[in-house]
Amino acid sequence: MKTFLMAVSIVAFMTASAFAMNVGGSYNTSEGDLTLNQNGDRIFGRYTKDNGEITGLLYDSTLDGFWIEDISDRRCSSSKNGRYYWGRISLEFSGNGFSGSWGYCNDSPSRQWTGSRVGGKASGFDTDKFARDDVADSIEGVWSSSEGDISLSQNGSRVRGNYNPQDNGEITGTIKGSTLSSYWIENHSSQRCSSPKNGRYYWGTLKLTFNGDRFSGQWGYCDEQPSRSWTGQRK
Repeated sequence: MKTFLMAVSIVAFMTASAFAMNVGGSYNTSEGDLTLNQNGDRIFGRYTKDNGEITGLLYDSTLDGFWIEDISDRRCSSSKNGRYYWGRISLEFSGNGFSGSWGYCNDSPSRQWTGSRVGGKASGFDTDKFARDDVADSIEGVWSSSEGDISLSQNGSRVRGNYNPQDNGEITGTIKGSTLSSYWIENHSSQRCSSPKNGRYYWGTLKLTFNGDRFSGQWGYCDEQPSRSWTGQRK
């Protein structure tokens, strides 16, 4: 991620219904019966085909992640969770199910995957309780940092903002306790990812831990583990 060039400008927040998606539960799908478990924005699942496993992150109503199986039509050159048969998924959820796509290894997802929820429509989170239980002090405000001045807005557990207008930079994520787990997304950066995030191929993960008027953390390119330092303090 390139160093921030200008102070951050904040966009309007999503309404509670936009980010209160609960996708946990059982589904009948085109790839077999699927059970999903949810912890905040992290999704884990199992499906019946070839001891299938799903792992990923929920961004608004979109799950970006991976499928992993014991065997499939293509063996990847590297392993995922100890197995060589895997690929990317991008699934869009509504209250009654999902539609989306999957691909082999690091291919962009292009093969259809659909599912319907068993037992009816999903319920939303109690967003007020979610904010009370999982969010400590508000991180909303302007911060000076090793990546330039930034400004954050917060609605319950959700944090979102814009930065660097030249590259249309975007930050979006979830804070639990004092830790913000997030994505940065730009029009351009030093490394192009193999799959898009929010329609763009320049993105990465971000994890910041806040302690009073200071924070420290890391960022990385694409799906790599964050390892590049990012620190700051409230202005």
